[in-house]
Amino acid sequence: MKVVEFTLDEDSEDCGVFAISLVEQPAIEENFKFFSKDKKQPAKFATIDSDKRIVMGAVMIPDMHILRLDEDGNQYNCFFSKDTVRRVSELYMLQSKHKNATIDHQRVVNGITTVETWIVEDSKIDKTKLHGLEYPIGTWVACMKIENEDVWQNYVKEGVVKGFSIEGYFDEKPTNMSEVDVLDQIRAIILGDENKTV
Repeated sequence: MKVVEFTLDEDSEDCGVFAISLVEQPAIEENFKFFSKDKKQPAKFATIDSDKRIVMGAVMIPDMHILRLDEDGNQYNCFFSKDTVRRVSELYMLQSKHKNATIDHQRVVNGITTVETWIVEDSKIDKTKLHGLEYPIGTWVACMKIENEDVWQNYVKEGVVKGFSIEGYFDEKPTNMSEVDVLDQIRAIILGDENKTV
């Protein structure tokens, strides 16, 4: 299976992430936590303070292979390196994209702002660990404040959206898979878990 590394061309006018989407099925398979005192919420959500209306989760996980389809319907895996993830997170803030949000990549919504963002430096002592999350080193994590009443009540609290997904412009760099990667890929397909490839 073809493997593509997504990279940045900073000489291009359009590069990097221009919005974060709240989605039902995050490509990186990581649900976010939302901070609320409401004990009726599902157990996967952290309970902190309903007044904050903040969701936290992984935006990008480095070196994680994500299954995609090309324009001809052929499957391939794509990934971002740690360096790319770090630079993407920096450009997102430097270019003031922190107020750009969508729902399931379909609808632009106002009243959603990225209020905090960081790169995980140590999985065991990262802030995410306080909220029952553990991400690999190099993961880009964000906290978004949801002031949009419709999004908070009907999408976040109802569990319609469960995580983050990026919208952006990237270059594609084909890579060669090692024999170990190929064997891992075959093993994942046989086990019916092709989205968990390494």
